[in-house]
Amino acid sequence: MIRFLPDAQSPPISVVINTLNRAELLDDAITGVMQLDYPNYELVVVNGPSTDHSEEVLARWQGQIKHLRCDVPNLSVSRNFGIEGAVGEIVAFLDDDAVPHPHWLRYLARNFADPSIGGVGGFTVDNTGVRWQVRKTVCDRFGNANFPADCFDERVLNWPGTPLYPSLLGTNSSFRMAALREIGGFDHTFAYLLDETDVCLRMVDAGWNVVYEPAALIFHQFAASHIRSSTRKAKTLYPSVVSKTYFINHHGRTEGYGKVAQALQDYRSELLRANAWLEEHGEISPHHRQALDSDVEAGTEAGMEASSRALLERKTRGDMVPEPAPAPFLAHETPRPLRVVLVSQGLPPDNEAGIARWTMLLAEGLRDSGIAVHVITRTRDLPSRRFRDGIWYHKVAAAGEDADALAAAYRVPRSGVADWMAGVMREIAFLKTFGIDLVSFPVWDLEALPVLDDPEVASVLSLHTTYKLARPFKPEWNSRIIYGRSFVEPMIEAERAALARAPHILANSRAVIDQIESEYGVTLGERARIVPHGTPDILARLGVTLADKLARQRKGDALHVLFAGRFEPRKGYDLALRVAAQLRSDGRLCFDFAGATPDAALLDRIKAEHGIDPAHDPAVRFHGEVDRAALERLYYDADVVLMPSRFESFGLVAIEAMSAATPVLALAQGGLSEVVEEGVSGFLFADENAFVKGATQRLGALAGDRALLGRLAQSSHAAFAARFSDAVMAHDVADFYRSILAASGGDYD
Repeated sequence: MIRFLPDAQSPPISVVINTLNRAELLDDAITGVMQLDYPNYELVVVNGPSTDHSEEVLARWQGQIKHLRCDVPNLSVSRNFGIEGAVGEIVAFLDDDAVPHPHWLRYLARNFADPSIGGVGGFTVDNTGVRWQVRKTVCDRFGNANFPADCFDERVLNWPGTPLYPSLLGTNSSFRMAALREIGGFDHTFAYLLDETDVCLRMVDAGWNVVYEPAALIFHQFAASHIRSSTRKAKTLYPSVVSKTYFINHHGRTEGYGKVAQALQDYRSELLRANAWLEEHGEISPHHRQALDSDVEAGTEAGMEASSRALLERKTRGDMVPEPAPAPFLAHETPRPLRVVLVSQGLPPDNEAGIARWTMLLAEGLRDSGIAVHVITRTRDLPSRRFRDGIWYHKVAAAGEDADALAAAYRVPRSGVADWMAGVMREIAFLKTFGIDLVSFPVWDLEALPVLDDPEVASVLSLHTTYKLARPFKPEWNSRIIYGRSFVEPMIEAERAALARAPHILANSRAVIDQIESEYGVTLGERARIVPHGTPDILARLGVTLADKLARQRKGDALHVLFAGRFEPRKGYDLALRVAAQLRSDGRLCFDFAGATPDAALLDRIKAEHGIDPAHDPAVRFHGEVDRAALERLYYDADVVLMPSRFESFGLVAIEAMSAATPVLALAQGGLSEVVEEGVSGFLFADENAFVKGATQRLGALAGDRALLGRLAQSSHAAFAARFSDAVMAHDVADFYRSILAASGGDYD
């Protein structure tokens, strides 16, 4: 069991972020801090002389953070500004390209209950999110780092004059304010590199203890800066050489001047050899090497001068000048957010399929609703964890180790299902350290099925197309007898068991509930909540208005009719082709087919069965697979969308069309009858023949009545805004999630 200090005994902590030209990452760093689970903290952000839009980012957080400015690109100066503006008993430092674990401050704070502790540092994960960047570090008096085992007890090194001492990483360090004031904070000579090492050494020499807290995690991107590239190659060595030279001279004297001279020579030689190696291997240009070599010489001279001045001045303290009256403690008052995990094997832009797109839109909407969101998705490459745009993304690989046990326990196929399920559950186990409250996963492939048996988190099963509902439209499943019996049928039975016992179910339509209850012989009842899918407003995304579309339609150009979807029987592409074949000679209409690239055999069949030559017919265009931007443009350019799907649990294409002010002609199947309102957002047809006949007549009528077409465009967009926007969906799903946790006694923002 995790033991933290009681809230009443948790010391006030000031988190300080020092930033310089990192606007793209700064917002995530601040968002991550705002999701901390700690009862008593403030955030101080010190912006250096940034030339990007960092000030705009900080302005968005006005009233929630202390916003200070530092006019020099010097990290130690900036950190001292942060300390001077802080009021907490503890000051914790975080880089602008890093995000904390939600319990970061709780783990750090429990160590400060010991009054002898002056500094505490955690372990830091690198930009992959799964590998360590730094754990325990022990430095000598020349600033050289050693990396002992995690079990090493650094407390034995905490005594004044020690030759070795714990050295905390700046982006995951915290210090008692009293100790910082005693040693004078940071030394401004350390513009970059060894600044926190110098603080740790002076703190230990002053009699304070510096220790590590392994559970206090920071996820660090290690982004490019004014002195290094994104590939970690130095743009300049000058500030780091000044710092190292100064450190060796300033602190190494206790080891003897001979050792100081040798350390300086070794450091200089190492840098020059490294520069030569980088040039020889094509990593840097000759000009770049020459500049770096010059930095070594100039930095060494400046560092020697600085250390000579410090010796003459008998300098032992940092350069912090305490602010006489800092602003009052600006406590972060937002309650701990609900923390939700969404699971989807794919995500846009790599995967634009229904579940993938729905998951992404929901994640963004929940984030905007104040919920902390984690998305677990599949990777074929290396696993990673990253916090981007306020959302945690966990790219997970299949895990074979636990797959056999899961396949046996839940009677699902091992390959493709249980192995992915094992990877998901392993990540969920890690996420429990974040304090996750709820896991939502799709019925398709039952990706997080074991969470139904986990009493530590709430679970939601979201309804989409299932294997049983898809089977009538997958003739290849029936023709492959072994595949059907070894994979499809076990999945259907596993779906049935999951549907029967899932405590909470999220459905997108009444139709899918009715069909699942009928097909599986289960009763979902009050366990199910209906929240229609939502999608962004395409007009807004394209920067156009409804008036723009209406004006274009009034010009009297040929009506554009769009079919968007896969070329498979379930989507009814053949019915759309029948309509196009009957109207292709009507000059008032033209047809666009997008979403799939037909193969040669299908192209021949289209020509033979419908009389349409895909390569040469000017009235019928086949766009093939298109990206999201192109598809949204097609929705906007279309005047009518055909959606003759033979089964749709909901009908995402319909609301995407409506968001572009485009009415829909659809079969009254599945959830489509709950989306398309007759005469408002389009027209519904009872069966396939009625669709072909009715759609043909409706299109002819609309081609001749632009006023009616305009009214449908207006009413379809209004219906979208009222019922099917992504914001409406996220709001309603958030309410559902909160009601689940409230019923179990949780209290969340």
